[in-house]
Parts: sequence; C-alpha cells; structure tokens
Amino acid sequence: MNNMADMFATYLEFKHIEGFSREDLLDQRQSVVFRTNVVLKGMAVPVGVIIDNSPYVMVRANIATQAITDENAFAVSNLLMRRNYQNRLFKYYLTPDASVILDVCIPYQKGHFSAELVYNIVQLMVKEIMEQYKEFVSVIWLTD
Repeated sequence: MNNMADMFATYLEFKHIEGFSREDLLDQRQSVVFRTNVVLKGMAVPVGVIIDNSPYVMVRANIATQAITDENAFAVSNLLMRRNYQNRLFKYYLTPDASVILDVCIPYQKGHFSAELVYNIVQLMVKEIMEQYKEFVSVIWLTD
C-alpha cells in the first residue's frame, strides 16, 4: 500500500481534477504512476507523477522520442543546456534511446507529504511544456 499515492488520488478527487489515470506497478518500491497528457497542436506529451516508498516524488514528461539525429544533435544538446541553465526547478535530459525528458524531483519528509504541492508542480510543468514546446519542435524536427 502506498499512502502518498492514496493521498494524491484523494486530493485529485476532492478538487475534481480529471484526466489522470492511476497505475499501481506492484514492484518492490510500491510505485504508483499517475498518467496524463498535455495536448499541443494535436500532439500529446505524456506526463507522469511517480510516487513510491522513497522520500521523493518524480514528475516526468516525455517531450520527444528518438529526438537526436546527426543533423540536430548539436542544436538539441545546446537547447537542453540552455533550458537547464535558465531553470532551477526542471531538468531536461536525453535517455539512451534519444528521448528528451523533462523531470522534477520533489523531496519530502516522512509524514509531510503534500499532494497540493505535487499538483502545483504538475501545473508548473504543464506551463513549462506549453511555453517551450514550439522551440523543441523546431530544433528537433528542424522546422521554422
């Protein structure tokens, strides 16, 4: 049983927040993923809130899959470095399969979990995605 995940689910229900699906992974860490999407110009950007029995909650967005090519590698790397330098809360990185990921790690002390804080950070991530997505699209897919 993951009490923090239950608290987050209760918060979403109490605030009448829809659009999240819950997946209990049934692993050693009692991981629960709350999934949603940010839809921009017909494209869905998956966002997940990952809550487990560690003292951290991860909020993660998959900005683009297989984003690196020979033609755009420098520009994408440059964009990730600039965004990371300009933003203290969110960190962009590349996965081994060349996906661009946006992460935030929220620490909390035992007994001091705040579902409201987690949801507020999700909202900030959505805002970040909406503000930056056009530039990522133009750099990754080399469009204007």
